[in-house]
Amino acid sequence: MTIIWRPAKHGFWLWMLLISSLNSASAQEPGFLSIDCGATSNSTDAATGIQWTTDEPYISTGINQVVFRTFNSAINHNQLVTLRSFSPDRSKHCYTLPATPNSTYMIRATFVHGGFQPSMDNSFRLSIGSNIVDRLSFVESKIDKVFSIEYVFITDLTSDVIDFCLLPNGGTTAFINTLELRPLGVEMYDVVYGGRYLKKLIRWNVGATDSDPVIRYPDDVYDRVWFTPETNLQIPSAKTSRKISLETMRDNPPLKMFQSACASISLDGWYLSIPALYEPGLTQTFYVNLYFAEVQVVEATDVRSFSILLNGETYYANLTIGTEGRQVHSKALTETSAGATFTFIPVSGATLGPILNGIEYYGSGIWVVNSTDSRDVNALEVIKTSLGLGSWTGDPCFPVPYSWVTCETGSRVTSIKLSNYSLTGTIPTSIADLTALTDLWLNNNQIQGAIPDLRKLTKLKTLHLQNNLMRGAIPSTLATLPLLSQLFLQNNKFSGPIPAGLNRTGMDLLETYRNCTPPEFCRFLLPPPDSPPPGSPVFPSIRVSDGSGTIIGGLVGGVIAAIVIVLCVWCYYRRHENPTTGTSPAVGGNNANQTVGASNASSTRSAAAGAAGAVIGKQAKGFTLHEVEVATHKYKTMIGEGGFGPVYYGRLSDGTEVAVKVNSETSSQGTTEFLNEVSFLSRVHHKNLVSLLGYCEENQQQILIYEYMPKGTLREHLYGGDMKGRISWGQRLDIAVNAAKGLEYLHNDCIPRIIHRDIKSSNILLSNKLLAKVADFGISKHASEGDDTTGGVSTIVRGTIGYLDPEYYVHSRLTHKSDVYSFGVVLLEIMCGRPPNSNTYSDPRQYNLVQWARGQLNSSDLESIIDPSIRGTYNMKSMWKMAELAMGCLEPGGVNRPDMNQVVRALIVALELQGQTTQTYEAPKQVAGGGRANEHPSIFNTEISYSSTQSSVTSTSDHVPSWGNPSAGPPPLLIPQSTFARLPSDTRSTDQSSMSPKPRWLDGTQTRTVKTLNTS
Repeated sequence: MTIIWRPAKHGFWLWMLLISSLNSASAQEPGFLSIDCGATSNSTDAATGIQWTTDEPYISTGINQVVFRTFNSAINHNQLVTLRSFSPDRSKHCYTLPATPNSTYMIRATFVHGGFQPSMDNSFRLSIGSNIVDRLSFVESKIDKVFSIEYVFITDLTSDVIDFCLLPNGGTTAFINTLELRPLGVEMYDVVYGGRYLKKLIRWNVGATDSDPVIRYPDDVYDRVWFTPETNLQIPSAKTSRKISLETMRDNPPLKMFQSACASISLDGWYLSIPALYEPGLTQTFYVNLYFAEVQVVEATDVRSFSILLNGETYYANLTIGTEGRQVHSKALTETSAGATFTFIPVSGATLGPILNGIEYYGSGIWVVNSTDSRDVNALEVIKTSLGLGSWTGDPCFPVPYSWVTCETGSRVTSIKLSNYSLTGTIPTSIADLTALTDLWLNNNQIQGAIPDLRKLTKLKTLHLQNNLMRGAIPSTLATLPLLSQLFLQNNKFSGPIPAGLNRTGMDLLETYRNCTPPEFCRFLLPPPDSPPPGSPVFPSIRVSDGSGTIIGGLVGGVIAAIVIVLCVWCYYRRHENPTTGTSPAVGGNNANQTVGASNASSTRSAAAGAAGAVIGKQAKGFTLHEVEVATHKYKTMIGEGGFGPVYYGRLSDGTEVAVKVNSETSSQGTTEFLNEVSFLSRVHHKNLVSLLGYCEENQQQILIYEYMPKGTLREHLYGGDMKGRISWGQRLDIAVNAAKGLEYLHNDCIPRIIHRDIKSSNILLSNKLLAKVADFGISKHASEGDDTTGGVSTIVRGTIGYLDPEYYVHSRLTHKSDVYSFGVVLLEIMCGRPPNSNTYSDPRQYNLVQWARGQLNSSDLESIIDPSIRGTYNMKSMWKMAELAMGCLEPGGVNRPDMNQVVRALIVALELQGQTTQTYEAPKQVAGGGRANEHPSIFNTEISYSSTQSSVTSTSDHVPSWGNPSAGPPPLLIPQSTFARLPSDTRSTDQSSMSPKPRWLDGTQTRTVKTLNTS
């Protein structure tokens, strides 16, 4: 029912005011959220009536910035003049947006740099929920260009928020100008209900001209933006004001788009060519909508009927256009290497040429729903509140963990490292709910209060609470933690006795000094060797009542005096040493002389260690040179050579087999430096690192004694004349995982962190059970404090040819990503069973493994690079995951490589895939250096038949991001210009064989037959 109200003569302005208020109230659809990032006040768009809000309610990190350069934008120009930028000191910065569970949304993010900072140094990724959906990289040529990216996805069944995160890469600044959230209708873009998401690549109002405005809200009730095509279409444009019936449209396109079209009056065929928009590791197939409706005045006898070809093959036959709208769609279209070419050919009996009104072209990627275990999420929320970490939002583990969190598979938090975070407050009792925790580091903050009950943390290995303001007794419950081996409590205000159980066997390090209230319960331990002496400005003297400070000071002074006396005696004897009874057996003399020499050497070693201030723990036992020579039978059996020097087999007096590394004679490292480094390495413990058992420093000879790995090196099981036996693909994956974990520990958990600098297959050693351990690390290879993936460490280039990071080689800039590159070469060795470079393998021609494998993968030929000895034994999905990871590690630019944490996660997924047996499908054919195509055969929602000689593989989803084409770097933000051109008028022939080259998947053994196509 329509009610007409005619206002009185003098009520005209009241009527206009009412109309204006009604328009304003209805100007925005329910659920619209438009965020003006960096703005300081809310605003309303004059053209659309859409209301914009500041971003302060949705994010708590970043700073407001202003765009300084001029730019052109067809939409939201006023909102793009501000932005919010984010420092690289965090792994992610997340907007938390309100949402309705199990609902379909479109999210649009817009970026324009505009000179907000002096340099164009911006490379970052975007994530929605647990999915990394884009990689963005800005260069100088893009400084005043506007980039708008849209995604369509469905929220999960329970979450009432959407996390949209910016993930900085390699020390660069992330930024964003606007963020828009739009709810879509039920069942729109229904492919998202099948576990996928969409990224908008093209959305064109095909019949628009340059003078026509873009179509958006309110003409499109979902505020999708329909642009004029980027190129001159060369096809006549026609328009109508007639209302076109759209009742059968599944994705609710706007009427205004249907009221214009490119239409051929004559019987000319034409084509629309879209270049390859495949994004390795992200979108893999494509969701396409083609829209048709008659806009011209035609005679009753006219017939507009044509067929559509896709890459030369029939896509839809005999499409007849009438007065109602038509939609032809593809849910999983795949491209050839040249892209997708749609050809429109009039059929026999047609009197009018083809017509096209609009097109939507989306990339389609796998949508994964992952979240951290709810117990850990709840515990971390309390911890963030208690310690002032509320600005950390988003899921703690996915798609990348917080900078201070480490997560293992199973979505559990295993490590919290919050050293030097300026934290205040107290440690909440809920921290004990993180029952998978192995490492807890809260040192060097301003934390107060007592140590809570941690008895539920049965997996805890290290606890760092030093250098805080904590009080109370040391809980006896700490002694009940079965795996706790390192406990640091020094420089707090703890009181009372140290629980007796903490002195148990297995406690490697227990530091409690500077906790003396009251003094009679104090246990005084000397500070570690790198600490200033007591009484210095940095480490003031300990002050306690009842004169205990004087007593402790006297003790310290006495210890120092004793060390000085020992040094003086040692120097005296060294200066007056009898040549006939020298300390080295190599000098000569009988066995008695050798024994005396060994005793002197032992004193020498102890005194030198004291002079260096080194704390040589029980894990690094001191040996005399005589003991080393006896163990090695005078260096009889050389078993290898590393960066430190030659390696010899040995057996200690207790029967322990060891590998003895003897420093080269050219080493210039002094005694003090050597002992300090041995002190450090004696504290480096991980099951995937070769353990340092002992050392010897005598007669200017420096020797390291490591555990012996009886199965030799990984290289010896992959290729070469000294092969020790082939290993299966599953064993290779397990070795890769364990080696990566060892390297991850060096990069992330050592203080200072270690860059290996010479990762190669001969530095990965194997135990009797093929447990992989990384060797030859540590000595003179510490990463300088503050090193990151961009700053680098200027140093002499060292390493092994074939494994060297090209960025390191060219710029002498060593980073942790240099190790990642070398490890990528190792992954190729594991896959291919070939050395990194050689002129003797298989044929006499010299080759480079990285270049060769990259070329084969770019040609979509994975099977040709796989080691023949393992063919037929592997799961192809697992092999693809390994190939993608290797190519990601081998990216020329370090900022584009994964870190070792991500490498470990990806390898675990590959290992899990190898053990799974689910529905099989034909192996993906298109990789482009790391991606996958044809992953799901049901494209177009039709029956597709395949014929392939490739191995069947397991179909499964995962949450680990794939790593793409190493030669391309991050994909460009600009969509390549498409081709839209006229075909000759004589192309009506039903013989379509000459229309265009056959796509790659139609060549050779790959065939495809499209039988039916869903249309509306």
